Amino acid sequence: MISGAGNPVGGANPAGIGTSLNFVGDHCYAISGEFSASTTEQTMLKFKTSGLYVIATLTMTAPIRFADLGNGQTRGFKLSFNGEVVGMYKAESAQEDMPADVEVSILIPPFTDVELVCRDTNDASTFTGTANLTGRVYN
Repeated sequence: MISGAGNPVGGANPAGIGTSLNFVGDHCYAISGEFSASTTEQTMLKFKTSGLYVIATLTMTAPIRFADLGNGQTRGFKLSFNGEVVGMYKAESAQEDMPADVEVSILIPPFTDVELVCRDTNDASTFTGTANLTGRVYN
């Protein structure tokens, strides 16, 4: 099992919104839910695998406020395994011809503390974004 993991679907929180990893059979998912922008790091996802590994797709979105799509808000993401940074990503809502979301494939090894944090260029609480992970669990 995974520590910090959420309930299987049908548990106390079947939508699985939060920082934890949730399970449906051999598949897993994590959904950060909508969160506001901040210039300090915010934890979006945080969990620990046990003796299993996960092959997953991680999708992160830039801050978006529909009234200000042309203002180019940038969000940086940092993915860490056991306290070591393994990925750094950037998404931009409008400028530099950057996509508003970033999608990466990852392999999460067994016995790994996983944390995804984000940080914005502006402290504007009206800008929001999300992070989602979907994958398959293997023994």
